[in-house]
Amino acid sequence: MENIEDILAKNKAKKEPFKVPEGYFEDFEARLNARIDALEAEGGKGVKMEAPAAEPSSESKKHGIWLTLKPLLYVAACIIALYAATYIIVQPKVRQAAIQEAKAAEQDSINKMAREYEDFYQYFVEDLDDDDSMIDYLTSNN
Repeated sequence: MENIEDILAKNKAKKEPFKVPEGYFEDFEARLNARIDALEAEGGKGVKMEAPAAEPSSESKKHGIWLTLKPLLYVAACIIALYAATYIIVQPKVRQAAIQEAKAAEQDSINKMAREYEDFYQYFVEDLDDDDSMIDYLTSNN
């Protein structure tokens, strides 16, 4: 690993890529004041920083539309992604609940039919047991 002194010595040995002209800062203030005075003499109150307004080209209009629509498209994509994620997570649970509900309804229907059949059977069996006269009549005619 190199020492800090070695790194500094290497950097000092390199030439600096930019140079300030000699005597530039000696008369800088005088030149700046002369330039400001010249601008004030022309009637300006200073340097205008605003660029002239140019009419936007069709290419910049296209970029303007895209820049306007891009955030809206991002929001729409996020909403669609959230909906899809929710659908994927919730849908199997909803289907499972619907299947369980259908099975419970089917079992209730089977139980109800069995009770009705049992009641129907009991009604006729009791009626036949009480009506021994019919059986006697049928057996006596033979």
